[in-house]
Amino acid sequence: MFKEFKEIIRYRELLRNLIMRDIKVRYKRSVLGFIWVMLNPLLMMVILNVVFSGLFKVSTPNYTAYLISGIILWGFFSQSTSTSITSFIGNSNLIKKIYLPKAIFPLSIILSATVHFIFSLVPLLAIFIFTGTRISPNIYLLPVLLLLMIIFSYGITLILSTLTVFFHDTKYIYEVLLMALMYMTPIFYPESIIPERFSFIIRINPMYYFISIFRTALYMDITALHEKLFYCLLFAVVSFLIGWVFYNYNKDRVVYYL
Repeated sequence: MFKEFKEIIRYRELLRNLIMRDIKVRYKRSVLGFIWVMLNPLLMMVILNVVFSGLFKVSTPNYTAYLISGIILWGFFSQSTSTSITSFIGNSNLIKKIYLPKAIFPLSIILSATVHFIFSLVPLLAIFIFTGTRISPNIYLLPVLLLLMIIFSYGITLILSTLTVFFHDTKYIYEVLLMALMYMTPIFYPESIIPERFSFIIRINPMYYFISIFRTALYMDITALHEKLFYCLLFAVVSFLIGWVFYNYNKDRVVYYL
């Protein structure tokens, strides 16, 4: 593990170039370009706000802030993991021609998604100012949450990108699982509407804890803060270790299947 990370540090210039390439490719030939990073969560918020607040009469306090915070963090996770699925296949020419630490490719996608996430905080701040939402004194948790989210997502991407090399159907299966996970996560509906007998579904969902801490860092008071922070740490560490072991076991065979 440490040897590979030393190699990634040695190839840091390549990592920087890969991050820049991912950002440029995503908005190539787009009229609005990088502005979409800020517009996308705002448009999603408007649509979901009309549907759930207007039609279904969701009465969550400060629902606009609740909604956009959930959308932004979920967007970071879904974008980084779903895009990384083809990170080995998409860079097969480089992997087959020269030696590179292969783990650098999914990492570059995670870090490019992190750049998008940071810029997407701009519309979130604008919404907070517009709605008069006060920033929480727990704002110091934001960089901690972001670091744990990067580690957690990186573990998932290592599994997905490695598995996709051997089973191309992984991409389509993951799209279905990602949609199911989205509906299992209180992004646009309050946790309180879940019947008690189904509450275990939320408790086993890692994104529930990450989004809870994210909202706490921004504006919201929640119960069992330290417990939820512990679960975020636990899920991040377990995800990374499983992902790294799976990747490390298969990395030498990856090149033969590309």
